[in-house]
Amino acid sequence: MGPLHLLQDEVKTQNNPPTIPPSTLSLHWDTTAPSAPQLSSATHLFTSTHPRFLHSASQFRTLSLSSPLPEVAFLGRSNVGKSSLLNAVLGTAISRTSSKPGRTKTMNVFEILGGRAVVLDMPGYGKGSHEGWGAEIMKYLVGRKQLRRVFVLIDPLHGPKQTDIAFLHLLRTSHIPHQILLPKVDRILFPKGRRRLPSRPVLEHNIERLGEIMAALRETVQPEGERRPGALGEIVACSAEWGVDWGGRGREKLGISGVRWAVMVAAGIKGVEGRVSRVTDVEREEQTRGDMGND
Repeated sequence: MGPLHLLQDEVKTQNNPPTIPPSTLSLHWDTTAPSAPQLSSATHLFTSTHPRFLHSASQFRTLSLSSPLPEVAFLGRSNVGKSSLLNAVLGTAISRTSSKPGRTKTMNVFEILGGRAVVLDMPGYGKGSHEGWGAEIMKYLVGRKQLRRVFVLIDPLHGPKQTDIAFLHLLRTSHIPHQILLPKVDRILFPKGRRRLPSRPVLEHNIERLGEIMAALRETVQPEGERRPGALGEIVACSAEWGVDWGGRGREKLGISGVRWAVMVAAGIKGVEGRVSRVTDVEREEQTRGDMGND
């Protein structure tokens, strides 16, 4: 049964958003899609712990190098919705949002998941960004041994811009592990300016369009014939604005549990609700080989 047939028979009103299967919000070809218990465990861990601000830095040399915790970084073009997404993922307003590009002006560091990992909120690149930020960001990404994954946000409505493509090329040539996130996916599923939710046929069409957008990105993030390692073969679409009823797990923002699970995997944390443990480096390598072997 295809993901479109898993939709409810009727699209509900805006006060009671529709149920949309998590499987329609991600594309996996190098990894295995998380199960419902795994998504639930990610939500449980993120909502039962609180992020702790560590420090900010405008230059790489001022970042603390002593932390042994695994790190993940979030970045993208200015005004792509990074701050709003981070607030939704972490369940609290740790990052100031703005409609003006370039709101984040420093590398902001937070301890998350009860002291199990660290997340960096990085300044945006492209229009509205500071000229010197790009060099400082790359110094961090190349020189940080604790870095496990960079989550790169790309606007799904307008697709990757030249600055995105150039940045992804830098990540590949520098052999930096990275993964693509598509924020503001509500603009695809529920077109901007609509006061009411679309009809069932329109919503199904929009879900198909999202699938096509994710499939088209595969060549961009993993260019055919290029020997350098591309992005992880996993794309997650999400929204910090729209919530849906997952049926049994309560109402959550679109795709946020998928992003939370990806952060846990990147940081080497595994488990289901009530049982959380740290993945060793050996286990992580074996898990990655197993996921790729299941493709």
